[in-house]
Amino acid sequence: MPTVAAIVCFSAFACLPQKVVVVDGDTIIVRGEHIRIEGINAPELKGKCSEENVLARRARSRLMELLETAKIDIERNGIDRFRRTLASVTVGGSAVGDILMREGLARKWVQHYSGQLEPWCQADVGQALKAWN
Repeated sequence: MPTVAAIVCFSAFACLPQKVVVVDGDTIIVRGEHIRIEGINAPELKGKCSEENVLARRARSRLMELLETAKIDIERNGIDRFRRTLASVTVGGSAVGDILMREGLARKWVQHYSGQLEPWCQADVGQALKAWN
């Protein structure tokens, strides 16, 4: 899995250089802790359609770019059903999830997923993402 070198802060007093593993467009690993970016869902690397696979690689690459450009602030907010830490992740004061959604590389996460086709697998991806976000 790709990694970036970054300054990671888990609090205002604990900022240290860290290796950050970028699993996909919404999950990173820092010091062995799997961290899911709260509030978003990015395309899966082994998705349901070829468009999803392409967007998943773009989302992971973009997340890597964002994380290596500035100090990363991570605010833990709980644990998800896969035992990953749910966290707000910001770089340079901007929420990483918001950036990815704005760029069409993630959608808003919803707890009660209705099973509909992901926006990245629909004929009009842009319109589908607007409906999700």
